[in-house]
This record gives sequence, C-alpha cells and structure tokens, in this order.
Amino acid sequence: MADFPPHYTVRVSPRAKNIIIKLIPDKGVEVVLPKGVSRRDVPYFLNKRKDWIERNIRKLEQKGLSLTPPELVLPDEICFAASGKTYTISRVVNQKSSLSMRRNVNKLLISGSKWSQEQELKLLTRFVRSEARAFLVPELRKLSFELNLPFSKVLIRAQRKRWGSCSAKGNINLNMKLMFLPFHLARYVLIHELCHTVHLNHSTKYWRLVKMVEPDVEKLEKELSESGQLVPSWINF
Repeated sequence: MADFPPHYTVRVSPRAKNIIIKLIPDKGVEVVLPKGVSRRDVPYFLNKRKDWIERNIRKLEQKGLSLTPPELVLPDEICFAASGKTYTISRVVNQKSSLSMRRNVNKLLISGSKWSQEQELKLLTRFVRSEARAFLVPELRKLSFELNLPFSKVLIRAQRKRWGSCSAKGNINLNMKLMFLPFHLARYVLIHELCHTVHLNHSTKYWRLVKMVEPDVEKLEKELSESGQLVPSWINF
C-alpha cells in the first residue's frame, strides 16, 4: 500500500476497554479509543497493526468495496415512499446571508448568498426528520390504539443500522429513514416495536405476538433485510 496509514477518524468511547480499529466501507478507518488514551498514540497503534489493516483492505477490495467515501450528490427531488409524498428542490442564490429552506406544497426552495454541501445536507436532513415526525408518530399512535399496545413516548432518530428500538420503559425510537421505505414495511417496523412493549426480546412468545398481528412476518422480515438499498445515499453522509 503506497500511503500508510490511510485516512482515519478517531472516536472516544467510555465503554471501550481496548483500542479498536474498524474498517467501514464507504466511511474509512475508525479508531475507537478508551477514555484516557491519547490521540497521539493512534499512528503508532495503526503501524503496529499495519499487516492486519492492509490484509483486510485487500479483502474488501476483492468484494468490490472501498474505504473511500462516495461523492456527496445532493438530490433535486425527495421521494417519501412511506407517505407517498414527493418534493422537488429548487436553489436560489440571493443577498440573504443565512441559508434557509421554504416549503410550498410539494416544492422546497433553498436560498442564501452562499452555502456548502454540508450546510444544505443539514437542512435536508432536518426536513426528513420533521416529515418523519409528522407521518410516523400519528401512524404509531393509530396502531397502538388499534392493537391495544400502549407505549410511553416516541422519538425520531437518525440511526445508521436500526430501523427502530424499544426501551424497558416503553419508549420507542424510530429511524427517520423509514420514510424512504414502502408503507407496508414502515408499518411492519411500527408493529415490531409495539410488540416489544410486551416482550422486550425476540423470544418465541414475542414472535407469536407479532405473527398474530402480521401473519406475513417471514416475508416482511426478508424484505426489510434488503431494504437498506431503498434509502438514498446522501442521507447516510
């Protein structure tokens, strides 16, 4: 490998007991440090694990994967499959110093004197979260009432890997990216989490309850496992 170490990011985790190296496709190398370990030690540790890192980079490349992040391409249209809504995006450069976004029916107007892709991404992400809150929360409440499966509160998050989660207190987290899935899959995730208010595990009893509500659970689980490709790449940056 010509250049070593490759570009990396550092994250401090209070739960980590050892230094951990992660090779994340499309993201790069992540070094997780326990509390108290100096960031200045990272290059030394990477060089110590050089053979392992290069070997695993080659394995990723053989699978057609890369550590290099893809180019951020912002959309001209946002399609929410769950709600059936589509918004076209227009961009206008004006004299206003602050970046803003205005919605008019099914159009979004982004305007400002000058802005970066990262600034626009934050605006669009905030919009996706607000749309998810406006659509998913009422749907969850409706299902909760219909199924007699009450929950405590609901939060909309930008989780990377999980579509949803439920705590022991009955608090439900929903991933805003559910908006990009077909309605039947988004609905299934809501059912999945509501059933966790009764069984906080994936036991036989839990799956029996899910199947009582949604008999096609096996088919839906398979669809859900393949649905990550439906989420546009820009929202994952």
